[in-house]
Amino acid sequence: MSHTLPSPLPLFDRRLLRVVEPIVPAAERSEWLRTWEAELWHAHQYVGGRSQQRTADLSMGLIRDALWLRTDGWRLMYRGTASLCFASLAGLCALSILFSLALAGSWSELRVALYWPALRCLFATPLIVFVTYATASRRHVELSYAGKALSWIRRQLFFAAKTLLILHLTFVLSFEVCWPIHAKLPNTADLLQVLAFVIFTVFGLRWAFADQERRCKQCLRSLASPAQVGRPSYNLLEWNGTEQACSQGHGSLSVPEMETSWCQYSRWTGSDAGWDEAAV
Repeated sequence: MSHTLPSPLPLFDRRLLRVVEPIVPAAERSEWLRTWEAELWHAHQYVGGRSQQRTADLSMGLIRDALWLRTDGWRLMYRGTASLCFASLAGLCALSILFSLALAGSWSELRVALYWPALRCLFATPLIVFVTYATASRRHVELSYAGKALSWIRRQLFFAAKTLLILHLTFVLSFEVCWPIHAKLPNTADLLQVLAFVIFTVFGLRWAFADQERRCKQCLRSLASPAQVGRPSYNLLEWNGTEQACSQGHGSLSVPEMETSWCQYSRWTGSDAGWDEAAV
């Protein structure tokens, strides 16, 4: 902390500010420091000093305020990012494995219990993925922009990783749903497990396709600020639909309200896009 004059605060307050200050995001640190210096000085001057209880309350409030600013900064930084999506799916997969372990009792029992269901689901997976892809939402037309090829590769890698995590999660969930009846009705449980896997996977992959469509084609953040553009009554004469923009300014996605002969697909427009359209 740099001051032109010595700080009027007590030694404890100065040391507390010095310790907690690095927790606050750098962009907000200066204002936070001035605010709490003023608050502590006012509390110190209140009726000639502070009680131990008031000192403890102010200290806890100062620390909690710094922690809230840091967590809020992380929330704003990672909100809607591909990293957060991947981490959330990975966390759900880890929790599902732990729950399955609790049901089976040990790792060896779990491996034995998962072996044959895993083989059956492995054979069913390609067909499920193909059917889901064939019935997925409409593709979009993308205006050309710099770095399009590299962005396309990143999108496909992210989608592949997301798909693998969803397949893992749906398989484990289908196993857990049918585990209670497996001891008494093993054949029925096996059939229900495959059926549950198919249903869970179809819903999971359809969400993955929809989520992929609603992300920025460059930074893979979830698009925000949906806005209705155009008038439904003029649908045949002018464009009508929803527009969503990337919070980082990379572009916007235009989704038509109704498909027409001249506007059949969603359209992604990059921030540096030209006027020539090229189908993906």
